[in-house]
Amino acid sequence: MKLANKRFWIFEGLALVCGELTFCIAAGIWFALSQVNWFSEWIIQCTILVCWALGAFLSWLTTKDSHNVTFRTYIWTNCVYLAVTVYNIGNGDASINGWYVMLGFGFGIVSLPAFVLMTIIYAKISQMTSRKKAFGLVLLTALPLVALNLIGNTHRIGKEDMIKGVANEVIGMVDNFKDKNGRLPIGLHEIGTPFEEVNETYEYKDYIFYYEPRNDGYYWLTITFGPDENYCYESKNKSWIWDCDSDQVEMYKKYDLGIAPYEKTE
Repeated sequence: MKLANKRFWIFEGLALVCGELTFCIAAGIWFALSQVNWFSEWIIQCTILVCWALGAFLSWLTTKDSHNVTFRTYIWTNCVYLAVTVYNIGNGDASINGWYVMLGFGFGIVSLPAFVLMTIIYAKISQMTSRKKAFGLVLLTALPLVALNLIGNTHRIGKEDMIKGVANEVIGMVDNFKDKNGRLPIGLHEIGTPFEEVNETYEYKDYIFYYEPRNDGYYWLTITFGPDENYCYESKNKSWIWDCDSDQVEMYKKYDLGIAPYEKTE
């Protein structure tokens, strides 16, 4: 079909709506699995939108009529995403190539509902004689997805927020102990019953904490998920080091590095 056809831009708009739906589904699944919020990750969202936009463009360009144009778009979109995956595997970090492959297969699955939506909406648009009404239908379909995206991005409820929420409770307990006793607790068990000591670490609300008081009256508080994933609070600057391995944490402690690699607490 010709790109000069004015309905092409309506179809492109519908493809972007499908891209937004695909992203919302993927973000919801990823949050359920890992508590990581993708709604603030614009690179991921833009990649999915571009894949759908290019898929619609190539589908429209290579088909002679509107027959099966939505299915062709679904196939082309996945081909574009596959090309992105191949590029990432060839030029990215070899240690995460398995993730790229898994996400490539996952994209084909999470984009299926968007294909169904495109088929339904495009069938209705094809029966409309007014381009304004067709555009209005696409816009109406997009509004709930845009609202969901804005809500997810505004609230930023994710793994880091959940970690910081629990950690701030512990930080408050340590600071209160210092205010009452004029010194830091030797260990978190000295604060009271909420903490269970396990091999020099403490468990609180299903998180593992490592507490280390310093000679200058400040302390380090680390939430650990293993040697390669630690979230560390430094009370002197009231700042965080996010998602670093154990070697990085020890380097920060040893050299008492400045605020550059930290994220300020609110």
